[in-house]
Amino acid sequence: MKIANHLAGRTMRRRLLAATALMLVSSALPALADTYPSKPIRMIVPYLAGGVTDVMARQFATVMSDKLGQQIVVDNKPGANTLIATQAAATAPPDGYTIFFMDLSLLSYNAYLYKQQPYELTRDFVPVTSVAEIPLGLAVNNFVPANNVKEFIAYAKANPGKLNYSSTASGGLPHLAMENLKSVAGIEMTHVPYKGAAAAITDMIGGQVQAMFNDVSTSVQYVNAGRMKVLAISGDKRMPRMPDVPTFAELGMPKLSTAAFMGIVAPAKTPPAAIARLDAAIREASKSPAVVEYLQTNNLVPRVTSGAELGGIMATEQKKWRELVTRLDLKVD
Repeated sequence: MKIANHLAGRTMRRRLLAATALMLVSSALPALADTYPSKPIRMIVPYLAGGVTDVMARQFATVMSDKLGQQIVVDNKPGANTLIATQAAATAPPDGYTIFFMDLSLLSYNAYLYKQQPYELTRDFVPVTSVAEIPLGLAVNNFVPANNVKEFIAYAKANPGKLNYSSTASGGLPHLAMENLKSVAGIEMTHVPYKGAAAAITDMIGGQVQAMFNDVSTSVQYVNAGRMKVLAISGDKRMPRMPDVPTFAELGMPKLSTAAFMGIVAPAKTPPAAIARLDAAIREASKSPAVVEYLQTNNLVPRVTSGAELGGIMATEQKKWRELVTRLDLKVD
């Protein structure tokens, strides 16, 4: 009888402790919502200052700072195909004062390219929202006798192993996009990785390499100047500044459509109240004239989603690239 009473007492104490803890957490959430943010927020960007992603991040950071009443400080951490920045974001305190502005496609597939990973996507991050989509286009130089995707594939098949393609980095999205094309179309080309878009584009235009996948925001100026041809782009519709370039979907080649999804994630276990405030600020920023003009000018497609929708996008990207990387045994050391 004494044992039963003792156990009952222990059970009651546990329930009281659990209820107290729940009350403390519940009462803390409104308080956090009322006071957050109370200090500057760090926005980690995995690229050098001045690039498309960095400038886009700064556009959002400026408007978000006004909406939140606290400065958002951009912290550039380039290197190791974004792994340096990713590790810094994954290991940051989950208090709402560190966010990660990132190419979420890259974040989704890096785990399958590298033998050692400093993070696990679903374990270490919580999605906040996506902000924009950067379509990639299949570009060739003017020496290539092809004016559409079918002609390019036919040309590559007629010259197996003789064509080279450039990418902005080994293991980057343009690299994987071309490997996907090679696999789907059954063609052979040699990969020539570069450190950045400028050199990769310069050598393609000059004829050292014949083709590349590149984001349309940087390709459009060369297309309009007649220095390269973009045969097709990803996305649901044509770009206003390249109205004559079809989408892969139009051509009946949806598997070749590849885009970078830009968005913001936070360290796992970041308080939901902080996530909600950040999400609201991002949505307001996406409607600001400065951000809208920047996206339009740079051929970036606005794409603001909920955290749940972004989680679904990331899961789809993981599945897509895991299959490709595994099937082709692609690895980056």
